[in-house]
Amino acid sequence: MNLTKGQKAPNFKTTDIWGNEIDLSKSDNQTTLITFFRYAECALCNLRISEIMRHKDEFAKKNIRLITIFESPVDSLKSNVADRHQFGFTIIADQERKLYDLYRVKPSWLKLIQTMTWNGISSALKASKMGFALGGKVEGTFNQIPADFLINTNGIIEIAHYGDSVIDHIPLNEVLN
Repeated sequence: MNLTKGQKAPNFKTTDIWGNEIDLSKSDNQTTLITFFRYAECALCNLRISEIMRHKDEFAKKNIRLITIFESPVDSLKSNVADRHQFGFTIIADQERKLYDLYRVKPSWLKLIQTMTWNGISSALKASKMGFALGGKVEGTFNQIPADFLINTNGIIEIAHYGDSVIDHIPLNEVLN
């Protein structure tokens, strides 16, 4: 069963790709957005990251910390996400899928196929124009579908969004408002 609004967010302790300890229970009085992606070279994931980066100042003003989770190994995340985007948010490598399982984030062939709509094709073309290679190295579950969780300062889920396709994330205006 999926997590829902009003539930206590499952806590976790882990390290980010730089070796820093990440403890979800230590919110430092911040709202937290947890975003589950596919893998480091996913063009559609990188398109979303570039969208987030355009709003990084708003994240800071609203005191929202962003935790991103990928299945890729640390080295790939450093070169394909952190270095490429100058990504100043938390990046976690979860190759064993422990956090995916904890948050019930599942792959789906049907939802992957549902990405092949006009919006999905348009997003793929936009990603390609921005220099994100379509068909990049798959370091994880190819049919992984994203999910996003907005967690308030008390550790309660405000929004639980399980994607219906590879491009389906919480709209950033909902996060920032």
